[in-house]
Amino acid sequence: MSGPANPQQGPPPPSPAALAVANFLRHNNDLKMRQGVLNGKRADFFRSKRALRALQSEKYVIAQRKSGSALPKIESEVDAMEAFRLLPMSQLAIRVEKLTRKTIAAKLAKDPKTPVPPIEALSKTKGVPTLSFIREQVVSTDDSIYYVWLWEKVPLKTYIYAGLIAAVIFAIVLFPLWPPIMRLGVWYLSVGMLGVLALFFAMAIFRLIFFGITYFVASPGLWLFPNLFEDVGFFDSFKPVYAWNVPPEKKSKRAKKSNGAGSEGAPQTEAKVTAVLEADDDDEEVEELDMKKR
Repeated sequence: MSGPANPQQGPPPPSPAALAVANFLRHNNDLKMRQGVLNGKRADFFRSKRALRALQSEKYVIAQRKSGSALPKIESEVDAMEAFRLLPMSQLAIRVEKLTRKTIAAKLAKDPKTPVPPIEALSKTKGVPTLSFIREQVVSTDDSIYYVWLWEKVPLKTYIYAGLIAAVIFAIVLFPLWPPIMRLGVWYLSVGMLGVLALFFAMAIFRLIFFGITYFVASPGLWLFPNLFEDVGFFDSFKPVYAWNVPPEKKSKRAKKSNGAGSEGAPQTEAKVTAVLEADDDDEEVEELDMKKR
């Protein structure tokens, strides 16, 4: 006699409607997603109000009317909320809050026993706040309601790359069966690649020796291909052909002050942007002010 069946653990599998809503919203530009740090890893988060707008947009209506679409019909904001609730119910997206020095201080002031992470554990990257899960899953048009994606849509190019890699591995395995002319071509190609690599190392060693000589003979020294190891394009690595080893001049404080006094509204905008960027609340106001600054 068989024993009782084990109860199902974890959330139920996502319904077709939940997956359809997640597929529509995951890389939707209307969400204006940003990155945060959740459990030590980067994750995309967004405001629930923007998701509700996207679900009531014309794009959603067009996608929902397509044949075979599993998207639920939405005619009001209530329908949009019900459709969005499919995401946390299937744990495709979960509500989070942004942790800053101010929010942690407010929590401790309200209840000193509240478990909060230490200040040192907060993200130190500008524009990438620390996120924390919230048990109460609320869908609202409020600005303070955030959700983070736990589901990632696999793009089509990933499958294409995987197929190409499998084809290359299969072709390498069948190398003994290749026609002689193809094997000879691969041998010439490999020898050519090794020659290019050896030429690159020889050039790097020669430019270092040449710089060492010119450093003592004609100070401050001359570099051949100064951008060879810089983070630039292939052709830009060989431009210019040579350059003297002169450090870039630092901008003087007087020059900075004179440039700052050139416009009337610029100092106020600069000060406002700096104040927002240095604040603990990493909000969308930073993005808007930064765009005005540019």
